[in-house]
Amino acid sequence: MRLVRPVVKTAAGVAGTVRDMGRMREVATVLGRYGFGALIARVDIPGLPKPAAEDLETTPEATAAMLQELGPTFIKLGQVLSTRPDILPPEYIEALQQLQDEVQPVPLVDVTDQLTAELGADWRGRIASFDEQPLATASIAQVHRATLKDASEVVFKIQRKGIARKIRSDLNILDFFAGRVEAEFPEAAGLDLRGVLREFDRSLRAELDFTAEARNTRRFRAQFAEVDFVVIPELIDELCTERVLCIEFLDGLKLRQAREQGADMALIGSRYLEVAYTMLFENGFFHGDLHPGNVLALPGERLGILDFGMVGRLTRDMKDALVSLLFALERGDHRTVARIFFDIAVKEDRVDYDAFEADVVTVVERNWTGTSVRDMQIGLFLMDVTQHAVKHKVRAPHTYTMFFKALLTTEGLAKALIPEVDPLAAARPFVQRMIGERWSQERMKEEGFYNLMTFRTLT
Repeated sequence: MRLVRPVVKTAAGVAGTVRDMGRMREVATVLGRYGFGALIARVDIPGLPKPAAEDLETTPEATAAMLQELGPTFIKLGQVLSTRPDILPPEYIEALQQLQDEVQPVPLVDVTDQLTAELGADWRGRIASFDEQPLATASIAQVHRATLKDASEVVFKIQRKGIARKIRSDLNILDFFAGRVEAEFPEAAGLDLRGVLREFDRSLRAELDFTAEARNTRRFRAQFAEVDFVVIPELIDELCTERVLCIEFLDGLKLRQAREQGADMALIGSRYLEVAYTMLFENGFFHGDLHPGNVLALPGERLGILDFGMVGRLTRDMKDALVSLLFALERGDHRTVARIFFDIAVKEDRVDYDAFEADVVTVVERNWTGTSVRDMQIGLFLMDVTQHAVKHKVRAPHTYTMFFKALLTTEGLAKALIPEVDPLAAARPFVQRMIGERWSQERMKEEGFYNLMTFRTLT
């Protein structure tokens, strides 16, 4: 990507805006090294030589490597941006999807200090054993196996010491640079970078609060309590805090390993799709990151689902809009598909609607088989529309793009790891039920009563 723009010196000193100048210098140095020198060339950063570059010159791979080097906050931002085709072109989306949240293990002394601070000095006396070697490491937390006094196998998810403070500092720096981008590149205003960061800030702060993840876990356990082939790990409440989770250990295999061990992948695949589509189409409360690392194959071809820090919600209004869009597709009414997408989208400027509609119709025809919407890759189609809409300054709200990405992840995982199943065939009954419920007599009566009451309050 090569962008050439004059760079204007910020009116207010950066020192008056950014709290951690040491981290700011570190971030700015890395930005300059990866081709983003134009963002800092005229910004007064004490102690940092100004780069000579007048352009922005980078590549998708370099951008991903830069975010990886900058650490946890930036890695997670890259992962979020990989779900935003309304902001980044496809080649950047693909590169950012490869970002790995893998870091060096936390020293054991820091782990035990954190457990002592959260659970009290007697925490070791409350468990039978604690594995000093981490089971998994990530940017926000580290996971260790342990055994309780009653012989229950559990894992402790322990937040990294000081990570919340570092993330707050990085968010402050990101907000500063988002302001610079919007000032230097007027065309970026339509992308609402500050809005994206506000949403990212809320999401990341929620991820830092393990009590929120605990609530999500309990809600999923309740939703799937009657499904015998789904296992959501149980929480050990007395050993959970804002920065520590104690969760039932699930002794399972990754999906690739399950295949190697001779598991019935057709059954596992059909169950995976049933779980994913139940979350997405029926419950409206769905796992926001159901990638292969968060799905385990358990004995008996059961599924273990992990990590509920990132979740999405599909409200009834959102579901209605989606059903209306799918219903229009079913009827072959491509212009109405464009109108529905336009109505739910955010418009930052005047839009040439005729050009927008023509582009959407072209996308529909490229994805449409001409038979039934149930035979489409719905996630792929919705992401395709989103990518083409942005050039008309029309973008889907984040809540929708998260849903679209979750659909695409579900379809992609099934095709890549479990080719024995057909995600389109699995989606058919769910889509059919959604359409049937939306236009049922009961729903029409309910909406008629609501509209009548609304009319009476206005007269």
